[in-house]
Amino acid sequence: MYSSEEIAILKRDINEKIVADYAPEEHKSVISALSKLTLKHVMAQSEWNLLSARKAILTLAKGEFDQLPDLVVAAQRDFRDVIYWVWLQEKEKRQ
Repeated sequence: MYSSEEIAILKRDINEKIVADYAPEEHKSVISALSKLTLKHVMAQSEWNLLSARKAILTLAKGEFDQLPDLVVAAQRDFRDVIYWVWLQEKEKRQ
């Protein structure tokens, strides 16, 4: 189980990524796109899993709004996929 402090840090990370990667006029649209991934799409209806998947989506999209819908759909099918894809990208960078 994750603490409320850890959840708050993950929420902050997501907000910072939105601000860093998207123009101010896109922020509401990005949040709206991410909100299509809900607790019902993640294991154990875990807020941590939900936030981790949303952060992974943002990482994979790399600031390209057009990538968000497909990534959200992939996460709705299995949220672990987007998290795994980020892990693979990070693994490639380390090699």
